[in-house]
Amino acid sequence: MRQRLGGILAAVAVAAVALAGSAPAEGQQKRTITIGTSLALTGKFEGFYGVTDKFVKAWEQVVNEQGGIAVRDQGGKLPIRIIYYDDKSDPKTTVKWYEKLATDDKVDFFLGPPASPIAYAATAVAEKYQIPMVLTPSNDPKIFQRGYKWIQAAIDEGGNWSLPYFEMHKKLGKAKTIAFVTEDSLWALGIVGGAVKNAQSAGMKVVFEQKAPPDLEDFTPVIARLKAADPDIVYVPAFAPFAVRFAKQALELGLKPRAYHFTAGSTVGFRGPIGPKADSMTGEAYWVPGLRLGNWQRLEEVTKRTKIDLLEWTYVPILGYGLEVLQAGIEKAGTLDRVKVMQAIQEVELITTGGKYKARGNGIGSINPFTIQIQKGKVVAIWPPEGATGEYIYPAPW
Repeated sequence: MRQRLGGILAAVAVAAVALAGSAPAEGQQKRTITIGTSLALTGKFEGFYGVTDKFVKAWEQVVNEQGGIAVRDQGGKLPIRIIYYDDKSDPKTTVKWYEKLATDDKVDFFLGPPASPIAYAATAVAEKYQIPMVLTPSNDPKIFQRGYKWIQAAIDEGGNWSLPYFEMHKKLGKAKTIAFVTEDSLWALGIVGGAVKNAQSAGMKVVFEQKAPPDLEDFTPVIARLKAADPDIVYVPAFAPFAVRFAKQALELGLKPRAYHFTAGSTVGFRGPIGPKADSMTGEAYWVPGLRLGNWQRLEEVTKRTKIDLLEWTYVPILGYGLEVLQAGIEKAGTLDRVKVMQAIQEVELITTGGKYKARGNGIGSINPFTIQIQKGKVVAIWPPEGATGEYIYPAPW
């Protein structure tokens, strides 16, 4: 009898241990909010996102030091844990990692991977497992054309990249004509379509459009035609290497529009090679020194710890905006229930450290980069007004 009782007690003990190691039952407190993501730490996108692991881990630390995220039905604030893997800038690899995050790591929520080609693949995993995914630096319109219900971007789609710039010029009412010289790359072509429409909506006439290969070395014929067209604005959607070659030749050949606008204008890769001649040129940036929007102290602390130059790594702050949107959704929902959090993410409105967020339907967000101008060697935000750190100088004093 004693042996039988001992066996029963041993079995009960084993069962208790098994239950203790299992997931908490519904209604029990969940100790940590887990967020899964893949990051392009190596591969062709490394130059844009190679420091994102440092950024998200510092973000996790700062949030947890501040108490975590408030979850009403869990009785208070919970810490977060961000689990990430290197997708090597490869869509197939990112799918593998998000599958693992969903099935093995069993994360609560997804943070989308940086770069549109990678995110296009990853979003299918969010849809498959019905896990809310907040997208970060990925806004190719194709991502949002599939009717997916479990994705929500923090930022606006690519076609509205320069929307604040054209809103500013519409209000000023001074620029009447514009010319476009576009790098023949997926990103630049995605921007120029929306830019042309936004320019026309701002009352400008498009007097010149030219597409050129990314490796073009001699812009002389293009610049000659631009001189003949005499636009108020020369707008160049391009990555920094293309933009630098064009800008240097245009300045040497005396092309002096009332304004130059380079989509890469804020980056170190553009400002460095152009030097003092970049003064008065405009562009875009998702963050500039001196911004005081939303919980800017948190972003400041994260960058202080990581020593990341957010003008050099211009897309990295967007991961923070995505995490802010996810936190706001969880706190609005008051639960970790995925359906309710997904709904809350699409309903909540907030001022992030990158500007106002509001879901615009089909998974598209509303945050656009700030219009910036280089003034005395410094990058200054000039639009929208609530984020401005300086005033626009137009026409440029060439």
